[in-house]
Amino acid sequence: MKYFTKEWYELCQKTSFHLLLEEEKQAETFSEEYFQKLYNTELNSWLNLQEEVASIMKNNETVNTYENNEYEPFNRDKAIEQFHDGFLYNQEHLKKELPETILKQIADIRVFALNKATRTVINAVTKFCEDNERSVTATSENYRRYMEEYSNTLDKEIIEKFGFHDCTIIKSVQNDISLTLLLDNTGGFTNIDEVTFESFNIIKQDDLLEDSWWLYEEVYKVNDKYEFHVLLQNKKMGLIDFIISAVQVSFKSNKKSLL
Repeated sequence: MKYFTKEWYELCQKTSFHLLLEEEKQAETFSEEYFQKLYNTELNSWLNLQEEVASIMKNNETVNTYENNEYEPFNRDKAIEQFHDGFLYNQEHLKKELPETILKQIADIRVFALNKATRTVINAVTKFCEDNERSVTATSENYRRYMEEYSNTLDKEIIEKFGFHDCTIIKSVQNDISLTLLLDNTGGFTNIDEVTFESFNIIKQDDLLEDSWWLYEEVYKVNDKYEFHVLLQNKKMGLIDFIISAVQVSFKSNKKSLL
């Protein structure tokens, strides 16, 4: 990838830490008593929300039949465990992703993970996220400009159809002359579920393609061949660079139109 690199994608994940933060003076100093009180307050709010959602689902007669989903009754112990697991994950994620200069200003990362912070910390986190957002946006704008400048050198159908954001690669079929990717496009923005690269050459492939989530793509023309750059993510959240050149690419939709 030249624009939507792994580093760019990771930067995308660092643009929203500030959105849910609320100013709280008690977050200025470490206090076990305050943390326990805050944790229990947030936990109870979470439990009330989950119980309310479960109640709505129970009263919705279509839930039991829609796509064969069965209603799961509210389980308080399970909900408590889910909240705690999410809290621990969020805490470790923040430790990993926030810069040390900001972490040093946080008196208790547990309190911060529950979205409470001092005004000084909120301002620092907001600046960090907004700076990242500007960099992310600038890269997207640069690729848009590239496409505007070079789109006349690319096949119009390829430009319009080669976009599988939020699709999942369920299978790859390879022979001597072609590579076909079968896609689950349920979560995507396309009706195409099969793309075939003809007279291909795999330039880079970090990991297996199967069961990977399609994030972003770039298209280039190099020496009379198309070069497709794709950023994928596997089930373990690992990022995959996949670059393939091909003389031609074709698209297919195996689902009947509902129109």
